[in-house]
Amino acid sequence: MGAPALTVAALLLAALATVAIGAYGVRLSRTTSDFLVASRSVSPGWNAAAISGEYLSAASFLGVAGLIAKYGADALWYPVGFTAGYLALLLFVAAPLRRSGAYTVPDFAEFRLGSVRLRRLAAVVVVLVCAVYLIPQFQGAGLTLRILLGVPSWVGAVAVGAIVIANVTGGGMRSITLVQAFQYWLKFTAVALPALVLLGHFLGQDRELGTAAPPVVTERTTVDITTDVVVQVGAGQQVSIVGTVDGRRVDGPVALAPGEHELAAGTELVLESGSAVPVVGGG
Repeated sequence: MGAPALTVAALLLAALATVAIGAYGVRLSRTTSDFLVASRSVSPGWNAAAISGEYLSAASFLGVAGLIAKYGADALWYPVGFTAGYLALLLFVAAPLRRSGAYTVPDFAEFRLGSVRLRRLAAVVVVLVCAVYLIPQFQGAGLTLRILLGVPSWVGAVAVGAIVIANVTGGGMRSITLVQAFQYWLKFTAVALPALVLLGHFLGQDRELGTAAPPVVTERTTVDITTDVVVQVGAGQQVSIVGTVDGRRVDGPVALAPGEHELAAGTELVLESGSAVPVVGGG
């Protein structure tokens, strides 16, 4: 079985597991409380796993990786920022909401302030927030399937949307909680395995942690630049480039001097075996 076939098999397995767990949650959802808040019976461990699974969403999982690839380690402040915001949300919104007995934020607004208008305003704000949140999720799903399988971006958005809608309408919060908890452990494994492999690689090289590892390619490699980026070149080298470098159009061999160079989106680099890889400036 080749790499594309393994990729398809892994994606189908993850999708089928998500649907199966959601279907299991449908059997446990019989009342309004089951559907909206899982009867408030979710254990702290499952709840923590579900929240963490939501936190490792396509927007944060892929978006933060892309920001770090483009802007360097300084982009790590982005996840720190929205993590702090999430904790504030749990403390100042989720906790009072649970104590009030309300199911949704609009319910809580009307219960606390006794205003139907405020309830409607809160409902509009919730819908807008959800819409803004879903845009990068669908974008990430489409981008992932386009890269892995070569299908149009809309296919990933439609597939993910169909699975999520089926789980939500069928089993409500109980199904969603179980699915998110499962996805957390799946994503955690996907992150942990490469990290452990890289750790073993670096520890086995008699190299002190924190020292630079000169990145080189072992075979002729083509690099496609999909977004404007500034790269750092440690030593001058000859590369073949088709695209825009430092504001000028290039088509053929180019001598990159040591220092920073700006590569425009759509540029293609061809690195010969043994060539040093230009790294993101500030990374």
